[in-house]
Amino acid sequence: MVGDMMHILDLSLYNFRNYAQQTLRLSRGVNIFVGENGQGKTNLLEAVYYLAFGNTFRGNKEMELINWQQDYFRVMAQLKKDTSSRLFELEIYSDRQRNKQIKINGVKYKRNSALLGYLQVVLFSPEDLKIVKGSPTDRRRYIDREICQLDGRYYTLLHQYQKVLQQRNNLLKDIHYKKIAKDQLIVWNKQLVNFGSQIISQRLAFLKILVPIARRLQKQLTDGQENLNVTYQSSLGAIGKLSQEEIAGLYEQILKENESLEINRGVTLWGPHRDDLIFYFNDRELKIYGSQGQQRTNILALKLAELETFYHHNGEYPLLLLDDVMSELDDSRRQFLLQTIDKQQIQTIITGANLDLLSEKMAHNEIFIVKEGKIIN
Repeated sequence: MVGDMMHILDLSLYNFRNYAQQTLRLSRGVNIFVGENGQGKTNLLEAVYYLAFGNTFRGNKEMELINWQQDYFRVMAQLKKDTSSRLFELEIYSDRQRNKQIKINGVKYKRNSALLGYLQVVLFSPEDLKIVKGSPTDRRRYIDREICQLDGRYYTLLHQYQKVLQQRNNLLKDIHYKKIAKDQLIVWNKQLVNFGSQIISQRLAFLKILVPIARRLQKQLTDGQENLNVTYQSSLGAIGKLSQEEIAGLYEQILKENESLEINRGVTLWGPHRDDLIFYFNDRELKIYGSQGQQRTNILALKLAELETFYHHNGEYPLLLLDDVMSELDDSRRQFLLQTIDKQQIQTIITGANLDLLSEKMAHNEIFIVKEGKIIN
């Protein structure tokens, strides 16, 4: 199944990290960036990711993205869809005075959410082991970011929920410490349940598509030896088969029954901000019982499943970013990944230090050398 996709034609960086000025024309296929550590390979991927989300996968503040000798940075990309001659231009500017400007086809926007959907990306990096080994916050961030790319309204939904959650937590503290009346809780409960039940329902719908694909890919990667499963662990209890309306009813009931407890604690104890994803292989919890190799294989299956999930949703494959992961995979898994990229004709940016590992049996390669913030074709 070869899909249409939006791909990058040109990428330009100005004062971004260790790049003073760099313009690249990328191949529609596989683009390989080779260089020693610390030369700027991951910085390049970060710039692409930044154009997709308006923030970085490393969690850096925007001030830290500016070249230390300069006062601003700018990243730009020209995009094209396979089935259209129309070009799209994305541009983000940020300076040390905390001015940020997003432009899409020359039109200015204020919010990062405006970018969502134009340049869809799937990133696979060594840091992704945090999806399994990290905190529940890491896993919630993972699933929320993927859903945001598929539906920009979900980003707004998360923002609305966080605002209500903060206001409700403040009110719970005031009721406990300042002894104010708790009548206002009814209003905030209604909003919390409304936004929270939608978030939970959309997360479940995303996993319903993603997990069976990941399970199939995991079996292929392990010659049928391992069965992958991912369960959604909700603070509300067993909700996997409930409709959004039923989730909302259960949520409202739990808040009502535990009102005194939340007032005493001064914090909201139930909702999607408390939920988690649990990964299993052969019915054993991956985080506890899986080796690092097994965990990495599960993440690879998950990332490849994301590609198919995006295609399932909108008929397009996202751009694939592989940050120095080839050396982390054994020969069979590396070949499986490369064959998938080649078969689906996915635009891919791969970074690494070893050209031998990167260039084997890949068609349509464009190879770049990265050295001290300069890229040579």
